[in-house]
Amino acid sequence: MNSPDLKALQAGEPAAWDEAFLWLWPAAFGAARATLEAYLPAQAEDVAIEAVEELVEKVEGLGSVEELKPLVASIAHNRAVSLLRKHFAARHGGGKTGSLEAQQEGGGDLPESLAEDSPLAAVEQKQMAERLRKVLGELKPPRGEMLTDCFLRGLSHKDIAKKHGIAVGSVGVSLKRALESLRRAWGQDERWL
Repeated sequence: MNSPDLKALQAGEPAAWDEAFLWLWPAAFGAARATLEAYLPAQAEDVAIEAVEELVEKVEGLGSVEELKPLVASIAHNRAVSLLRKHFAARHGGGKTGSLEAQQEGGGDLPESLAEDSPLAAVEQKQMAERLRKVLGELKPPRGEMLTDCFLRGLSHKDIAKKHGIAVGSVGVSLKRALESLRRAWGQDERWL
């Protein structure tokens, strides 16, 4: 599926958004599912839909179509974190909110991927998307593209193997190595640790 026309999305054209939804869905749903799967897996679809809806409001500030998937994934993750916070607050505190660290110490079951909400979330999301795009571009080819194919485009291992001319059985190993390279490259900048 081709990437959507950013100008048409920024103009609010319904047909462009219908097409973009199909293109964005794997990234939004994947991020929501990854955060919610241990506790509220049935909520992942709703969170992903809400993330795409929120993206509609943020699309005007974007400079390229490549920013859409990382941004919608970040929005979905943040919405999933908020949902988990509400869930645990209601379950353990009768609707009172507290720190996630205290919840984790008490129950020991909160995922480590829960991040702090911030008034600067939009700026942080954009910075994260830019940093991710830069790091993916710095990886040894075709590692960055394979990660993008798998996690942002939602391609199957079979489709990735066909696209890159490798055996299906080696896709998992290649993705594992690509993720290790991504972690090392990302870790070189301490502000993202």
